Amino acid sequence: MIQKVKLTTRTGKKVVGSRITVSSDFPSNIENIWTKIQDVNTLREITKPKASFISCGNSPILWKEGNSFVFKLFLHGFIPVGKHTINVVKMDKVSREIDTEEYNKTVIIWNHYIKMEEVNSNVTRYTDVVDLYAGNLTSIAAWWTLKFYMHRQRKWQKIAKSL
Repeated sequence: MIQKVKLTTRTGKKVVGSRITVSSDFPSNIENIWTKIQDVNTLREITKPKASFISCGNSPILWKEGNSFVFKLFLHGFIPVGKHTINVVKMDKVSREIDTEEYNKTVIIWNHYIKMEEVNSNVTRYTDVVDLYAGNLTSIAAWWTLKFYMHRQRKWQKIAKSL
């Protein structure tokens, strides 16, 4: 689902962006999903082949609240986007929420919120919400992002079945 939303850039400018929401139920215990999501390599696994993230410098391998990560981002494995920065604002095991503020030179706002909810002991509801703004490219970026997160959740389904 794509909605229009009011956003504020890092420089304080008010803009109209898009909110993308994708939700799925995964056939796995919430603790297994939470453990798996903390590994940066899981990001690489669930985004292939639509996006490739190559670490710049000595980035940690585990997501942690307060950490920043910088990646070289490639779409579809070969289209260079440049550097993509991910700032982990919140990583809360109790509420099962992750909140990041991300950006690159094309998509200047890419705020990603993840919420996990236990449906039962063997099913986890997983929701991605992305607020983005890319100037004149916002509509195209939103369409691509919807397809991208649907792809990510299909990949998560496969991982969840093996946990």
